[in-house]
Amino acid sequence: MVKIELKNVNKRFGSDVTVLKDVNLNIKDGEFMVLVGPSGCGKSTCLNLIAGLEFVSTGKIIFGDADVTYLSPKERKVAMVFQSYALYPHMTVRDNMSFSLKLEGVDSDIINNRVKKAAELLGIPNLLDRKPKELSGGQRQRVALGRCIVRNPTAFLFDEPLSNLDAKLRIQMRGEIIKLQRQLGVTLIYVTHDQVEAMSMADRIAILYDTKFQQIGTPTEVYNTPRNKFVASFIGSPQMNFFDASLGNGGITFGDQSFSLSQENINKIKQANKDDLILGIRPEHINISPERRSEAFEIEITVIEFLGADTMITFKFEDEMTGMATSPGYYNGKIGDKAYISFKENDIHIFDKDTEINIIHHPID
Repeated sequence: MVKIELKNVNKRFGSDVTVLKDVNLNIKDGEFMVLVGPSGCGKSTCLNLIAGLEFVSTGKIIFGDADVTYLSPKERKVAMVFQSYALYPHMTVRDNMSFSLKLEGVDSDIINNRVKKAAELLGIPNLLDRKPKELSGGQRQRVALGRCIVRNPTAFLFDEPLSNLDAKLRIQMRGEIIKLQRQLGVTLIYVTHDQVEAMSMADRIAILYDTKFQQIGTPTEVYNTPRNKFVASFIGSPQMNFFDASLGNGGITFGDQSFSLSQENINKIKQANKDDLILGIRPEHINISPERRSEAFEIEITVIEFLGADTMITFKFEDEMTGMATSPGYYNGKIGDKAYISFKENDIHIFDKDTEINIIHHPID
């Protein structure tokens, strides 16, 4: 176990491509940290820098109190699990798990003991004499995990390890990885583009976009108080609704609609001194009803998607503005119906249209 720090890390490929710019990240000893972001944002590159598979252009990487910026992966004593599992097809499970230890010259009795314990921990002791082609995707993933465990690494590094599995198995393996990390107490850094994986697995999430971490925090922090519009749109499924807005008399206006605000939030918006705003509200925070209620806005239903536990309803109002609401269970309505939506002030977000910073939750950031 070890704490890991990235200090003012920059990574460039050639003179034109900057992947990471002045990145800082502190990963606690024994923490489950997830790096998440859209494809191509540089999260795998960041993981490779931590592993020593790539070297920084400038900056430092610290393990504990040691500067490992230019040390090899072997010297850093990390273990990686890749998307492809990278198992040797001609070797048995036992040999795959023990191969790196044999290269290091570890005593055979120690190797056998570590392999046995890892196999029992992962529930695969009956698979040790099989070869990868005889295993399912989930079993191969466990073997890849076992190969890491036997090395007693300082940290586990996972690069989208579940992307090749079907949906049901991904959910199962998420639970097993969480349980394994808790049992071992090891520092784990996990890369994914799937925000559901990030939200369900992480102690903290680092959201990477446009060469920088946009926000680092617990799942509840990045969901409830997103720092900017990108984080608000990326975290949460379906994504947050956004409406062009401005500060009006006693509240905020969007289209021909108005919504009253507390004086505290009005003051935050005035302090930002911005005229062009964006109102954000998550679909699950919108109440939709066929009956008019106080401070409700009339909308027209354009799409209804019943998913079992809830119904996703796409709507439009004032011809051009569209949004989505989530209703628990089955919503008894039809496309083209009129309905009414309402929401609470505590659930809204106001973004500066220029900087996209969340004015209400990060007013002086």
